[in-house]
Amino acid sequence: MSQFLLGCALCLAAFLTSVLSGVIGFGGAMIFLPVLIWVYGAKASVPILTVSVLLGNASRVYFNKRELNLKLVLLFSLGAIPFAILGSFVYVGLPAYWIKKGIAVFLILTVILRHIKKNFHLTQTWIFTPLGMLTGFLSALMGGVGPVSSPFFLAYGLTKEAFVGTEALCAVGMHLVKSVTYFQLGVLSPKEFMIGLGFGAFMMLGSFAAKKVLERLPRDKFLVLVEAALIVVGLVMLIE
Repeated sequence: MSQFLLGCALCLAAFLTSVLSGVIGFGGAMIFLPVLIWVYGAKASVPILTVSVLLGNASRVYFNKRELNLKLVLLFSLGAIPFAILGSFVYVGLPAYWIKKGIAVFLILTVILRHIKKNFHLTQTWIFTPLGMLTGFLSALMGGVGPVSSPFFLAYGLTKEAFVGTEALCAVGMHLVKSVTYFQLGVLSPKEFMIGLGFGAFMMLGSFAAKKVLERLPRDKFLVLVEAALIVVGLVMLIE
């Protein structure tokens, strides 16, 4: 019975964090990742999360398909896909302890970076290729790094729907190649793949809820909640 309740709690967490991602465009994966680490350990959690957010991002692409900027997706993917594969190889060799501590530090830095990178405008598209390189590599190590790329997509002047959909499509390519690479390297077992698919289904439901129900709610209030959660979770993981 306890395993059943734990499974229900994890599915609910996947749903709620996906709602957050659908509303504000980032943060859901990084909040869900510490939950996975608590249950499955640091080494298995990033591959499981990768499969889950692959489905979650695919659903956000579908719900915002009319607003996609395919040029940015192509430029971003040129850098992200090969470096996501490279990062996956590096991830395999990292001890679980340092993966956990690295994720903890990154969660805290995420909030700091969000308040440093403000009020700049981006007109040149070439920058999205080196941005993809950095994002793809870090994503393979940390699972989800939306706050690294989000300021650049926003600075390009995308509408909210275009921002959510375009960044989600960029993430789909990254997570797809990461999933294949993790599987080939033996860190994503069939069992973990199925677990990731299960959570991914609830993330798809969360994307639907975000699109249909919550997109009119004040975004700033969600941002405050997400940032507070990232700080608290990061500190707990760092101190443990």
